[in-house]
Amino acid sequence: MAPSMTAIVRLFTLAILFGLPGVLTPAFARASSFEEKVWDPGNIDALPPEVRSALTRMCGPDLAAQQYFAGYFENSKLLVLHFGRLRCGNRTAICTQGRCLHQVYRKVGDHYRLLRSYYGPDDD
Repeated sequence: MAPSMTAIVRLFTLAILFGLPGVLTPAFARASSFEEKVWDPGNIDALPPEVRSALTRMCGPDLAAQQYFAGYFENSKLLVLHFGRLRCGNRTAICTQGRCLHQVYRKVGDHYRLLRSYYGPDDD
């Protein structure tokens, strides 16, 4: 005999009251971290043309990046790229031994110019 809808609602309510959120939280955490790991060409397309051009020269035309590959700071005067979050045709050119290239661009007039390149942890 199948349980009634009222019984199912009661069981669900009890599960919520007595610990189901603790069980659900890790699943939601995994879901949100999965979304951050999605490779999206749109994360490259939104960058300034001179930055996209530099990335294409470095990695080839089929670029995609995770959500936090690029970040703007100081009212968009600085652009920081984290290459550990970039899908690159030549991975060894941007990451080695757990460290990946980071670049900082500064806006000069209407264009961004490379200010600094350095290697940092690949997961920051």
